Amino acid sequence: MAECNVSIDQKKLPGVKEVCRDFAVLEDHCLAYNLQEQEIESHLASNVHKSRLVQQDLQVAKKLQEEEDERAKARSQKQHGDIERQDNEIAHEIQEELVRQAEQQRQQEEKDAAIARKLQEKEMKEERRRQKQMEPKFDEDYFEDQGGRIVHRGSGAVIAETEQRLNEATKGMTKLDLREQELKDMEVARKLQEEEIKASKIHSRAAQVAQDEEIARLLMEQEKKEYKKNREREKEREREQEKERERERMALERMAMERRRQEGDYRVNVHQHRHFTISALGELFL
Repeated sequence: MAECNVSIDQKKLPGVKEVCRDFAVLEDHCLAYNLQEQEIESHLASNVHKSRLVQQDLQVAKKLQEEEDERAKARSQKQHGDIERQDNEIAHEIQEELVRQAEQQRQQEEKDAAIARKLQEKEMKEERRRQKQMEPKFDEDYFEDQGGRIVHRGSGAVIAETEQRLNEATKGMTKLDLREQELKDMEVARKLQEEEIKASKIHSRAAQVAQDEEIARLLMEQEKKEYKKNREREKEREREQEKERERERMALERMAMERRRQEGDYRVNVHQHRHFTISALGELFL
């Protein structure tokens, strides 16, 4: 095997102190590198832990928000149900009051009609009684003989005042006709009164129907307003939830960007430290 003769210039070799100093510097760099790696790993671990805590906090906050939304929705539904129940109770009370008033009015009208009929019947009976008392008793006391003369039934005397009695009888018949006309007029008046009572009942029923329709319309408008308010509150809650989700998304994006930035800084620092260490070792052994 051929010997390798290498000549070394002793003058160019560094001294022991310089070599020890260079190794101490290199050792310090290695120690600093290890400490920096530990610090970076600790920082990254802390960031990961913080990120997890933030995510957990966001999840807890989201869950709490959902629970609060559910409670708010339940309260809104309960409030809406209470308002609707109160409206129904008020409408029912108003309807009962209207029915009661209509029944009272109907009973009063029936009483008035019954009283009017009784008064008319009483007046007609009185009129018939007076008419019977006023009827002449000519047919009972007198008769007409074969000669056409008026003869008294008791005495057989011929009445010379036949013409006068006939005139009186004619006047009595005229009074009877007038009384019959008055009775007919009273009957017509009674029928007209009954027609007026019927028309009044129809008008009252129409007014009651119109009032019921107005109450129903007012209740419907109030219900529409309540529904619109509840709908607006629901939309407002949805907008708030959307804003909260947007804030969560932006927070997660910021956390991800911060983590990527820290990982990028770590890679740059490691690359620079490795480059510095290799350069230092190269200079030491040159």
